[in-house]
This record gives sequence, structure tokens and C-alpha cells, in this order.
Amino acid sequence: MRDDEDLMELPERIRLLLERKIWSQRALVREMRDVAAPGERAQLPSLDSMARRIRAHQKGEPVGPVYAELYRRLFAKYGEVFSPATLAGPEDIADPLVLAWTVGRLNQRVDRRTLLQLAAVTVTGPSALEPAERLMKALTGTNRPDIETVRHLEDRTKGFHRLEEHWPARKLYPALLTHIGEISTLLEVNRDESLRRRLAVSAGESAVLAAWFAWELGDRGRAEEQARLVGIAAKYADDVASAACMGGYQTYMTGGNHVVGVSLATGALNRLGNGDKATRAWLLARKGEEAALTGDRQTALESIREAEDVYAGANNAARPWTFFLDPARFASMTLSVYSRIAEEDRAMRASQRVSAFMGPATETKKLCVVQADMALAYFRLGDVTEAVRYAKSSLEATTTMAAPLGWDRLDQVVDEFSSSRAPAASQFRAEYAATRPKTELPSLL
Repeated sequence: MRDDEDLMELPERIRLLLERKIWSQRALVREMRDVAAPGERAQLPSLDSMARRIRAHQKGEPVGPVYAELYRRLFAKYGEVFSPATLAGPEDIADPLVLAWTVGRLNQRVDRRTLLQLAAVTVTGPSALEPAERLMKALTGTNRPDIETVRHLEDRTKGFHRLEEHWPARKLYPALLTHIGEISTLLEVNRDESLRRRLAVSAGESAVLAAWFAWELGDRGRAEEQARLVGIAAKYADDVASAACMGGYQTYMTGGNHVVGVSLATGALNRLGNGDKATRAWLLARKGEEAALTGDRQTALESIREAEDVYAGANNAARPWTFFLDPARFASMTLSVYSRIAEEDRAMRASQRVSAFMGPATETKKLCVVQADMALAYFRLGDVTEAVRYAKSSLEATTTMAAPLGWDRLDQVVDEFSSSRAPAASQFRAEYAATRPKTELPSLL
């Protein structure tokens, strides 16, 4: 770091390194230690302390001469990250509409490395041009919408739900609204009833996600508008699952009113009935989580045990919104309930299932919640060291994704840590207080 201009660019340079090299915060710290001379390295603080300093620098806090020199060497070592040719990575310049279609067409789990490769392909390759041209002609009236055009939109809808696990809402929300607008336009011009129903189903599936994004971004009015669209589309297409799914999302949007959360989950379950097992398992687990937070042990236990039974026979790829509910995420929901109602044996078995299903390919947004749930469970089991380790992992992922649900879970973690005198718990609380955004999410009550 040689001048004031470099210092002003530092937060952006750190962000680019983390994103382009696909590094965790701790990986960045290790890289900084590697560029230090042996004598310098011996004088550096712990990994955790360095990570805290880097986060502070990302917020614009002053950089001392030691860190400034380490940054200079690190940026020189990875200078290609900042060259004009690579400054805008594929995930920045790829068209989200094209990428969503590409991912949705695969109809399988996509980890971050694969996503970056797909993003690069969509920037340079012609693979999605033909369906896009068909859609354009349908929208401009030169072609009537056909089955292939509708399938293109259905695949794109699936893809947006997949991308949501990797990218923050702010990156996807504008493109998702464009996608919904295109579906709406085709609904206006299409007279084929079977195609209209399929378009209406895609509209509802997309609006569910748009309502979630709007809520994450603090736009209550747009969140309510998209929720109403879900209801209208679900009624037209006779798709009760979409309406039930919206009720499930709304259980997170109560401003912490867990009694209402239970009521919303119950209403969604009644609306859904016994169809769509994956959605039913998720709603039951949500009811269990909310009931546990109200102190209703019996309802929580009954709900989560039924959820486990239903999930055993569910297909989480049945609907776009249940893609996220893989074994790791579902196990974390059971862990959340069992640890809160002091079912220690079941909580331990659930934590073991979470650990077994987690790995390097786990989606970043999933880590926000799952690792926070693991932190809560281990803290309640008396293992503060492991609790803090998981809490730090959740904090890193939540900061990267700007995920409100992650902040909500970490708020609960920090609240429980307040009862501990362990230095590690106190240090994490201080670090969290310095990192946590001050904005509050809107309640849709």
C-alpha cells in the first residue's frame, strides 16, 4: 500500500480477492501470513485476530504499516485479480436471466465453482441464444408462445431458486422482476389454457422468491405486492403448494412474533394438505422451530417428528423452492428444534447428521443458517469452543451473503453467549457487535 488512493481502494480489493479466488476469510489470513518473512510472521497475531483486523479494514478503518505492507505484497502476488481483463468476473457480467435458465435446465445441485464456470460459459457461449430469441419473438408478437418458450421460462424459474443459494438478493432481484414481467406478458397474449396454467404456476413460483428478495432488501411494499401475486397465480392455476410456500416464507417475516409464525405455518399446512411432501416437511419443520421459540415443547416435538417422517419419502426437487431442503439443511432444522427443547440425545444425533452432509461444496447461504444452528446446539451441550467455531463460520458466510436469516440466527447465538463467561464467547460477541448491520427487516404483520 503506497499511497492514499490505494488505501481508499482497499475494501474493494479485499472483496475482489475473496470472490475471485473463492477464499474464506481464514484462507485470506493464511495467504497474508505466507507473504510475510519468517521473522515478521512470528510477530503477527493469531489467525482470529488478523481476521478481525481485515474485517475492520473492509469497513474503512485505518491500516497500520505492518498490514499495509502485507497487503501490498499480497496484491502484487495476485495482481491478475485486479487487471482490467479480469476485474469484472463472469458472475458480474453474466446475464442473470441466461444463467438462471442454464442452471435450471441442469436441474441438479450446483456448487460455487461450477456456478462460476457456467457463468463464464454464458458470457462467451451461444448456448442460450436460441431460447432467448424464441422468447423475444413471442413477446414482440412475431411468434405465438409455444411449449418450448414456456419450458424455457420454467427452467429459468428453477434456476433463480438455485442461484438464490449462492448470490445475494441485490444481484438477482432486478433480473427476477424482469423474468416475472415476461411471464406476465405471455399470459396476456396466450390463449392456450394448458400453457396459461403452466405460465401461471411459473409466475407463482417466481413471485414467491421475489417476495423473499424484497423482504431481504427491506422493501415491505414490494414484498406484499409479490405475495399477493402468488395468491392470484396459485388460485388461477389451482396450485395450492405455491400459496402454502408463501405462507412458509412469511413465517420468517413476522418481526420475531413466533406465535404468529406458528399460526402461519399451521395455516399453510392446512392449505397444502398431504400433497407435495417436501413442502409439507419444510412447513412442519418451520412450525416446530417457531413453536420451540414460544416454549411450546409439545407442539415443537410433534411437528418435527412428523416432519422427519414426511421428509423420509419426499423429493426435494419436486418444486423449485424445495431445492434448498437437502439432507444437510433439513438436519439443521431438526437440530434447531431438538436443541431448543432440550432433547439432548436427538440434538446430538441431528448435529452428527449435519456434519456428515456438510462439505466444501455446501452453498454459502446454507452455511449462514446451518452453522449458526450448530453453534446454538453445541453451546447448549456445553461445548463453548465448538460453539464459537461454528458461530464464526456462520458470521463469515452471513457477511458475504448479506443474509438476513443468518443475522437473525446469529442474534440468537449471541443472546445465548451472553450467559457465558468464557473469553472466546465474549470475544465473539464483541466481534459480532462490530460487524452486525444496524438495519431492521420489515414485518409483514
